[in-house]
Amino acid sequence: MPNFLKHLKLDEAELPSCDRTPPRTPKTPCTPMELQNHTFCFRKGPDTPVIYQPEGHPRQAVIDGDIWPPIFKPQHVRSAKNMIVEDDDVFIATYPKCGTTWLQHICHQLIRGENYQATEGNEMCVQSPMIERMGAKFLSNVERPRILKTHFSALNVPKNKNAKYIFCVRNPKDCCTSYFHHNRNFKIYNFADGEWETFVDLFISGQLAFGDYFDHLLGWLPLLEQPNVLFLMYEDMLKDLEGTIYKIGMFLGGDAEKLVQDPARLETVVQNSGIEAMKKDQKRWFPEAVFCRHKAEFIRKGGSRDWKNHFTKEQSDRMDVVFRTRLAGTIAEGWWQEEMAWDVLPTTALSHLDLEDEIESVSRRGSFSLDPLKDIRGHFTDRRSSYASLLSTGYGSAWSLTNSHS
Repeated sequence: MPNFLKHLKLDEAELPSCDRTPPRTPKTPCTPMELQNHTFCFRKGPDTPVIYQPEGHPRQAVIDGDIWPPIFKPQHVRSAKNMIVEDDDVFIATYPKCGTTWLQHICHQLIRGENYQATEGNEMCVQSPMIERMGAKFLSNVERPRILKTHFSALNVPKNKNAKYIFCVRNPKDCCTSYFHHNRNFKIYNFADGEWETFVDLFISGQLAFGDYFDHLLGWLPLLEQPNVLFLMYEDMLKDLEGTIYKIGMFLGGDAEKLVQDPARLETVVQNSGIEAMKKDQKRWFPEAVFCRHKAEFIRKGGSRDWKNHFTKEQSDRMDVVFRTRLAGTIAEGWWQEEMAWDVLPTTALSHLDLEDEIESVSRRGSFSLDPLKDIRGHFTDRRSSYASLLSTGYGSAWSLTNSHS
């Protein structure tokens, strides 16, 4: 039996066929590039996920060739891909640790108004479930309009031209740092004592639950001009929370639009959505039982450049190389230059920011305006070459949010 299989938490007979062997464990000398070259790809497997955990890695599952948290069920993932999307559905679409819960909390306040309250026993994860975790049957019972969470790729996200999609991104260094603490805090990953060096290698090589960060980002880029998509940056939310909430409300329309046009009600949402407010009573986000440590915080820092407290210079340089290589020629290639630079300003936490800055209708980095086609060429330097690059790398724009699953 191959050395790697000795670490799997299942009988060898349960393994489906595969194209390549899984990556070697950190106990075996190897480079991140070698990890990437040994990416494994299981063919469509059985109705039970393949659970695996090499020594020193988080526990994970493989379902139909994709990596998921170990508690995910194949039937739920598959049904979510083909769920019926209602015209009034709102999707919060992100890679993990890119502002998902933050946006869920904001959208609930804007849509539900004063009737919204997340509490222990009625947590956010129940009110606004992750579609691939819970499956289509569970989603049919969620209060309308549904505010749904997903980490699906652009290829797999269920589509409806009338539904609304809020897609938020975060620089990969801070995303990786936050995801490391997430994996250590949640029991399901069995990674409470996991090492940073191992995790950053797995992140860079795309070997974590929910897949490769760069694949996820590249897949969504061609959809950013869709009129039912609002594109946000986590870092812009930090700098101008009020402006972001206003933008979201205008995008959602209806009661949300009316709310943000009322200065007093808008200010209430802003105050309830700051990092210090979010850190209070964290049992309202997830049940306490899911965490490894007593009083573990799901909302940990909510800031920018915390990665400097974790990355070595060599790791930072390696991430920079991957970033430049993977995003070259796309609209994203110039993003986060300040946030990802090794030598710039010290770490900034949301609680230290002045959130009273003037509202900007469009981010300086090219985030969506309320009219996603307005002045788009002024923000995206050479859109045609950007999308040509995506097409050449296999991230074509054939997948449109107007293509509903049958």
